Amino acid sequence: MADTDSDQDSVMADPDSDEYDNDVELEIATAYVQFCIEYVQKYYMKRPMCTSILIGNSYVHEVLEGNPQVCYDIFCMDKIIFRHLCSELKRLQLLKEDTGIVSVEEAIGVLLFIVGHNADFRVTANRFQHSLKTIQRRFQRALRAVHALGCLIIWPDTDAAELPYSLRGNEKYYPWFEKCVGAIDGTHISASAPSGRTTAFRDRQSDITQNVMCACNFDMWFTYMHSGWEGVRMIHESCRTHLDMPRSYYLVDSGYAIDNAFLPPHKFARYHAQEFRGTDRQPTTPQELFNYRHLSLRMVIERCFGVLKARFPILTAMHSFSISRQRLIVTACYALHNFIRMYNRADEMVHVWEGSFVRNNDTGIVGATRVGSGSTEEAFNARAQRAMSEYRDAITAAMWAD
Repeated sequence: MADTDSDQDSVMADPDSDEYDNDVELEIATAYVQFCIEYVQKYYMKRPMCTSILIGNSYVHEVLEGNPQVCYDIFCMDKIIFRHLCSELKRLQLLKEDTGIVSVEEAIGVLLFIVGHNADFRVTANRFQHSLKTIQRRFQRALRAVHALGCLIIWPDTDAAELPYSLRGNEKYYPWFEKCVGAIDGTHISASAPSGRTTAFRDRQSDITQNVMCACNFDMWFTYMHSGWEGVRMIHESCRTHLDMPRSYYLVDSGYAIDNAFLPPHKFARYHAQEFRGTDRQPTTPQELFNYRHLSLRMVIERCFGVLKARFPILTAMHSFSISRQRLIVTACYALHNFIRMYNRADEMVHVWEGSFVRNNDTGIVGATRVGSGSTEEAFNARAQRAMSEYRDAITAAMWAD
């Protein structure tokens, strides 16, 4: 009787088992057919991605021939400056024409589109109607060319030995800072570090950045820059070597040690801009008066940083490029800033920032870590330190008496 029951149970289970197997086989067959369809559509029935009528060269030509504001919004510079930049790169043989594929104008347009809008390669490829590989290759070539141009136009003005004529008529600065030729400061530029090195690139706000040391003159031109230093490493001695000019000096903040080339403010006295805002917060001591005028003159480099980061958003949110590529991008942005400033003194973005008196917190600019005291400061020439300190004290007393 028991055997009969087990036989009946097995007979009753067989139909269920066959039905389950059939369902599994059907699902496998359906998935296989779907895979075959997708494979055929992808590799044998390709749909072109670049279907826009305006391919790269036509698009750039349309922008350059259209409304000037459109060119400025897309390429971050006036059309005249854009064409002049391309001409200079051709004249200096830094970027050659690639007939039939991508012109110099289009290559520069790709570079400006990426750094000016922080666009990734896929978005740029769709806009210029080229393959991803072509965009990457042209971006790299244009980047190297503009970097090479930066080596030619980011350079100290050896003829500058005094305050420029545009500031000599201002009694706030002249004759007190008559031997000043510019300002020096550091800033943090967004970086993308390898996973094993992120700790070395973290700043005081725990953001991943690279330190950039810069010097600029009072025309808002960068005369020196050095990028690519992670963490708190800075190049104080290197900066002095490149920028040391006889009988002239640069304005720096209190993080730098005083010497024959650097003039910092008085310590233990008000210095930051927000500390002087308000009718009842005017300077009350000779040191505070000196610091206030020192700050208002040194803020030229903060305005340069403001213009630079507003024009090139890639500096505030860097993509995952290699470390060496990121350094080239930073130098290229500085070179483009100088080129615009050299040939277009009426640039609208510079005009907005030129007269502003800003604080670090207002612009998102954070001063880089600097050498301030200790063994490094003691290594400087004590006589030069003493002479500059006495010179600062004399200016402070004369300014207060006036």
